[in-house]
Amino acid sequence: MTGRPERSLLGRIAIGLVAVSLVAVVLAGGLFYLQFGDTDTGLRERTLHAQVLLIARFIDGTKDWRTAPLPKDLADSLMSSDSRFAVLDADGRLLRASDGVTIPFHPVESTHPRTAEYFVRSQPRGRDIFGVTEPAEEAGQRVWIQVASDDEDIHIDAVVEEFVVHLGWIWGPFVFGLLGINLLIVHRALRPLRLVSAKAAAIGPGAVSERLPLADLPREIAPLITSVNSALDRLEEGYRAQQDFLADAAHDLRTPLAVLCAHLATLDGESAAALRQDADSMVRLVNQLLDLARLGALQGEPFERMDLHALAVEVATQLAPLALARGRLIEVVGDEGPVPVAGMRDGLFRAVRNLAENALAYSPEGGTVSIAVSRAPSIAVSDQGPGIPPERREAIFRRHWRGDHDRGGGAGLGLAIVARTMDIHGGRVEVGDAPGGGAVITLRFPP
Repeated sequence: MTGRPERSLLGRIAIGLVAVSLVAVVLAGGLFYLQFGDTDTGLRERTLHAQVLLIARFIDGTKDWRTAPLPKDLADSLMSSDSRFAVLDADGRLLRASDGVTIPFHPVESTHPRTAEYFVRSQPRGRDIFGVTEPAEEAGQRVWIQVASDDEDIHIDAVVEEFVVHLGWIWGPFVFGLLGINLLIVHRALRPLRLVSAKAAAIGPGAVSERLPLADLPREIAPLITSVNSALDRLEEGYRAQQDFLADAAHDLRTPLAVLCAHLATLDGESAAALRQDADSMVRLVNQLLDLARLGALQGEPFERMDLHALAVEVATQLAPLALARGRLIEVVGDEGPVPVAGMRDGLFRAVRNLAENALAYSPEGGTVSIAVSRAPSIAVSDQGPGIPPERREAIFRRHWRGDHDRGGGAGLGLAIVARTMDIHGGRVEVGDAPGGGAVITLRFPP
């Protein structure tokens, strides 16, 4: 356990969120200010332009427009916005204007383009004047219409309404973007926890020495990881003690059992035969205990490239004397060429041997045990016994489960060892019925 934990997880999240929020507020304020200014200016200009159009329509449709009273809609529009107007000739002289207007609001040149010109005129005292100058035609002559207002609240209701609409269009993507950034910050802050979780998920019997790293972890999580590592230390110690006990006990039992079998071989009679059978079962139990201890020691070892067909032949060769002594046959069938797989050779050898020993123990006298190799890749061991009922095919792989019959001739460890071996290799075990009667157990490996 090396490395020091990094700063607080809450600190990371808080600093990130505060920084993003401050930047968001500043940007939002700037955008809102610019948007409100543009909207207000645009609406003011449209209002002034609309009043110019009303005046132009009045001039165009009224012969005595210089002295005639203003139409009601024009007068109301000017009054609502506190606007004043002036109509100028090409030389800039007033042709008609609002009460109190004696000079143009803004200078007009004869070369002025035929477009609207908006202007702002500052006053030493009072509010600024906002206005527009636009050309018009009167009896074939160009005139200039000016409308100006010092009312800053021109159509303020419309301004607010349009501003709210624009505000919604800005805040929608802005808020979603802010949430996305916040989620990204939290996701990055929790990345060390995800890495530790993945490493913890990989710790098992095959990697009992692995520990969770403390480097780059938040301080709040460090005590938890330390406690987990301490628990793993205790578990490893207990696991190693169990494996050592199994190996030592099995190893120490082999010598006295070998001596016992040698003495029983010199005896005759039914009682001696029964004793020899019991001794054989004890020998097999000791071998299975050694297999369990070796399987635990092999977990975590790198896989090697091996040949399933050669493995099947080796198992059959080793068990052939035992099969003949019991009046049974053992054969290797299927593909004869190399069938390569990646795995632990010793563990797979013991798994196939366990299956073959089970088949020999449960086959009738004169029966044949077949070890079939396929390029699937798979290896299947079948016997000619009564078979295994479907409702018991899952239970037979539990340790010490033997049901009504002892298929292993021992303590029910053989098939549990087989199942565990295939789990380590990423494969599976299947139980079925042999074509000629009996059971077939197939070990299927990953392609």
